[in-house]
Amino acid sequence: MKFSRLMLGTVQFGLRYGINNMQGQPSPEKVGEILRAAADGGINVLDTARNYGESEEVLGKVLHDTGLEKHFRIVSKVKFFPEGIAPEEVPGWIETSVRTSLGFLKRDRLDGLLLHDEKDLPYFSRLSAALENGWTDAVGASLDSVAGSPEKYTSQLMMAQVPGNILDRRFRKTAKEIKSRGGAVFVRSVYLQGLLFKPAAELEEKFAPVLAVRNRLEALSREAGMLPAELYFRYLLSLPTVDCVLTGVDSVEQLRQNLEVASRGALPADVLAEIERIVPELPEKYVRPSCWGSL
Repeated sequence: MKFSRLMLGTVQFGLRYGINNMQGQPSPEKVGEILRAAADGGINVLDTARNYGESEEVLGKVLHDTGLEKHFRIVSKVKFFPEGIAPEEVPGWIETSVRTSLGFLKRDRLDGLLLHDEKDLPYFSRLSAALENGWTDAVGASLDSVAGSPEKYTSQLMMAQVPGNILDRRFRKTAKEIKSRGGAVFVRSVYLQGLLFKPAAELEEKFAPVLAVRNRLEALSREAGMLPAELYFRYLLSLPTVDCVLTGVDSVEQLRQNLEVASRGALPADVLAEIERIVPELPEKYVRPSCWGSL
């Protein structure tokens, strides 16, 4: 399957998302404008999930109303499993989740179906029914943490969505293995949910290690003659194990800015080498947003 280099995230269409999101959830009219701009810019794949609020409902309606339903491939995720779900209930939960997604999206088939979190990986084998019933072309998982050794399931994944910004290298090995088997890898959290741009004065002392590295990267971007945002974005475009860089936007302007930066392609080899020298292996607690509350 051929995906565009950029993948449009749609969590913003169903929820207010991101620590720097000041505009809130866009209206259906704005969603339509964003999707049209994405299509015009060459993006052909969308990321969504049952747990993204109204995202799938909004997408289904807007894609139909704009006539863009056949342009985009869609990758969605199974709704989070209830705590303590009985094994015999898992197939029914997956079927209900997928059928609901297809109904809201007004589709007969997904281009990819992922488990929403590594804690759901023990249920991965149950996704085979989605393939057998023609509900999706491929199955995989969205991963967030290296705790619990999710890599033991890597050999089973046809695709994966992983965090992988300039500070976060936790899933490099996972991505390499999946790509070696012809699978697809989508990388999210380009700007670490806005943390890479948060004014230093607004960052708590607990983020001091991140700020120290960020300062050096900002200096590198000046030396390279580009803004930090371009350095961060093009870094991911430089990775051979990445099929799509997932980017979420709140406006057409943001999307066009991303498209313009992406058009410049991979970073020069010397800049990439300097990034490798600057960025250490940061502990997961600094690069995983769900851990920030416990810092």
